[in-house]
Amino acid sequence: LISDKQHAAMHHVHAWSDQLWYKNIAIPLICLFPLWLRFNQCLRRYMDTGKRFPNLANAFKYAMSQAVTLFGAFHPLYLMHERNEHYDVSLSDDDEEGIVLSSRHGVNLFQIFWMGLFISSSLYSYIWDVYMDWGLGRREYGFLGPRLMFPRKSHY
Repeated sequence: LISDKQHAAMHHVHAWSDQLWYKNIAIPLICLFPLWLRFNQCLRRYMDTGKRFPNLANAFKYAMSQAVTLFGAFHPLYLMHERNEHYDVSLSDDDEEGIVLSSRHGVNLFQIFWMGLFISSSLYSYIWDVYMDWGLGRREYGFLGPRLMFPRKSHY
């Protein structure tokens, strides 16, 4: 009985995986939901305490992650509408023609922006997690965390 239910559920999931609404709506919403919850928790903590740091800085981490998820989800839609040509301005050797516009394969600005946002968000999240959440890298703890498992620092 359990095997039949599992088979039926997997059949429905497999059928959904090819659907446009599943790829472009359901999966991004599932990915965004925990980020949205944590973002709102950080904002709520700011409202309760009135402390901008660390609450708004932590909320910014989740906002950047949400932006990366949204841009990544809509990336295929932008690729369908991208312009593949742009023009370079160059001076010709012949003085009569002046400026010549030459066409070549264009650069996808959306891709460059998304990659920059992705790298920035990843670095910001990594630094925040290591320094603020785990407490590593702080001088007052000898660049280790505030709680140590072993009594001697030489073990680390």
